[in-house]
Amino acid sequence: MKLYQLVISLSFLVSTLVCSAQTVTTSTPAKPLEFGVRGGGTFTHGFTKIPAQTVDGADIPAVENKSNGIGIGYSGGLWARKNFSNFFLQAEVTYNRYVLKQKTGTTVDINANQTLANALPVSVQPGLLNATLNVVSESVLESVSVPIFVGKRWMDGKLRGSVGPNFIFVQKAQVTRTASGQINANSSIGFPQTPIPATTATTDLRNKYVAQYLEVKDFTYALEFGAGYSPLSFLDVDIRYALPVGGIYKDTKITGFLGIATVSLGFKVF
Repeated sequence: MKLYQLVISLSFLVSTLVCSAQTVTTSTPAKPLEFGVRGGGTFTHGFTKIPAQTVDGADIPAVENKSNGIGIGYSGGLWARKNFSNFFLQAEVTYNRYVLKQKTGTTVDINANQTLANALPVSVQPGLLNATLNVVSESVLESVSVPIFVGKRWMDGKLRGSVGPNFIFVQKAQVTRTASGQINANSSIGFPQTPIPATTATTDLRNKYVAQYLEVKDFTYALEFGAGYSPLSFLDVDIRYALPVGGIYKDTKITGFLGIATVSLGFKVF
């Protein structure tokens, strides 16, 4: 079962419990205003489709980065909750680290990869040599996020459901790629097939000069929903799922899917 399917299933289960709870319980008044801290793990998965590009005169074919498992990061920050008779509003300020793992296989012109081009003893014109590459990547995005939720309480305030926007201010974004493969032979220029040992390079995705068409936005937003349970009066357990509907890359032609699950513990200060 994929991560987003698991989260949707859990949310459906919580909704079922909530509907049942409404018929047998009556909520008791909560404190008008609550503050606390929270921290936990982030679990990110997804894929990216990058359209064909031309870089330094070399054509780069379309690339489809497939999911390569779930990337684990962290989230932590402060929260405040204003309780009303029938609903609550909750705002947070958190620092987050999201890790996206992907893989792909592609064939590119040697001049489209500066590391490979520099490794050749002589320079060659675009179109003469290409390389078949297998690439494993790990993208890391760190942000200050400000989610704002509207929600409802059940089971004497122990069970909560909420939904709302999450405003994401990107602080750091980079991708580390490990590539291996071969430079394909071209008999017309007397170049033999040459293996490419595994090489690793890191790119700053906030620097437009090195990231180029993969430059990420400084600000985006997500739709986030989730459920929480308070086994003790001072302790919250939350599971959430976010979809960055505002997009990640400045190039709107880059598409794909990104889902972020967060599991956290919250402690009420007062």
